[in-house]
Amino acid sequence: MEKIGRISRLRIRQSHVALTVKIAAITLATLVLFSQDLAIIFNDALRSETTSHILAIPIIFTYLIYRKRKMLRAVTPLETQGQPKETKHLPTIAGILLSTTAILLYWYGSYTFTPLEYHMSALPIFAAGLTLILFNPQTLRQVAFPIAFLILLTPAFSMVYL
Repeated sequence: MEKIGRISRLRIRQSHVALTVKIAAITLATLVLFSQDLAIIFNDALRSETTSHILAIPIIFTYLIYRKRKMLRAVTPLETQGQPKETKHLPTIAGILLSTTAILLYWYGSYTFTPLEYHMSALPIFAAGLTLILFNPQTLRQVAFPIAFLILLTPAFSMVYL
């Protein structure tokens, strides 16, 4: 009986480690790709009153994810075992397509006169794609609003031109 308890505790610990690694992978990949743009935006937000609202967005984003923590804990371990073989890998393929689209948008934006706007528009698409790749559609459904909230990182004066 005690051996079963140890095995279940070990599985729970492994699932927590896997969840932490997945979350860290999404965060790290996003920060690596968008680090220069985020630095420009936050430096501008510190200097300008018109974009000072951007300083609150990471705090609000973290709060929105925190509010969904119980739902995320419930939907994250769901696997695609019950799905037919034809549609089992569809969310992963959709995530790869979303991430590729975001990278292409980022790349295209680098060659325009307003690259920051394109780069910040690619951020939520990239985060949604990575969420689909590493988790499942139910997890993406729960974090859809916080991810969409990241579009507010685009400076207000440049939103007029989009």
